[in-house]
Amino acid sequence: MKIAILSRAAQNHSTRRLTEAAHSAGCVPHVLNPFGFDLQIGGRGNRICYEGVPAEDYDVVIPRLSAATAMYGGEVVRHFEWTGIPVINRATSIASARNKFRTLRILAEHGLPVPPSFTAGSADFLDRAVSETGEYPFLMKPFQGTHGDAFLLLDTRTSLASAVGAMCDLHQDYVIQPFIENSGVMDLRVIVVGGKVTAAMRRVAQAGEFRSNIHRGGHGAAVELPAPCIETSIGAAAAMDLEVAGVDMLHTADGALILEVNPSPGFEEIETVTGARIAEAIIALAVEYARDSLPLSK
Repeated sequence: MKIAILSRAAQNHSTRRLTEAAHSAGCVPHVLNPFGFDLQIGGRGNRICYEGVPAEDYDVVIPRLSAATAMYGGEVVRHFEWTGIPVINRATSIASARNKFRTLRILAEHGLPVPPSFTAGSADFLDRAVSETGEYPFLMKPFQGTHGDAFLLLDTRTSLASAVGAMCDLHQDYVIQPFIENSGVMDLRVIVVGGKVTAAMRRVAQAGEFRSNIHRGGHGAAVELPAPCIETSIGAAAAMDLEVAGVDMLHTADGALILEVNPSPGFEEIETVTGARIAEAIIALAVEYARDSLPLSK
């Protein structure tokens, strides 16, 4: 079975692990840079080529798209879908999950718990939005982004209004939420593969840092996931129509809150601290998808 792994980072831990797991499963993996594709519509036919060579003979595609590759990579994924090759995850689902505000809306539409959140096209509407959302401090996040990049913690009206004004002047979209203190709260990263929780860890921020992201100096610890969090994380992946997802949530005294859903989650830290075999689970799912998509005549 021939598997395409869309990634610019062949030596990235998650990409390497997927490659190793594919080999162990008897598959033939190819790590392909999304920018190496050319996509053709009409003319002599609808084609997808990689480095000038037709690339329609893959059995399944696993996208591992970063912020840099998400736009063009999404079109590559759509083209694979158009040619009838199964992909994990689909392009529309990836695009929705990469937009933090859209993700929150979709989750809320499915009755899943999310923090109070707002966005506004102007600082003119700030006071009303704040009064209906929560109390200071507030956390500002860009619609698109990973690793806690460009997150701002704002504790006064002046700082929040200035930040909103700057974002609007720069035509940057953002989402604002009340900041939830970590005391008594578990910050969780849960990996869901094929509708099942494959691994979960608690993330702990380093001293003096409000972001618990591993790339911000945070560290992970194995955790036994409470049953409500298992149900919520599976529901989040299903709501976003993702077969592979990293669900970030807070487990509070009042229950779970979903912060975001990552369609291409890294899993070096979580495999290390939990011993879970996430790459193997993803490859097994990919093989199953490919087999299920085979014509009955085969």
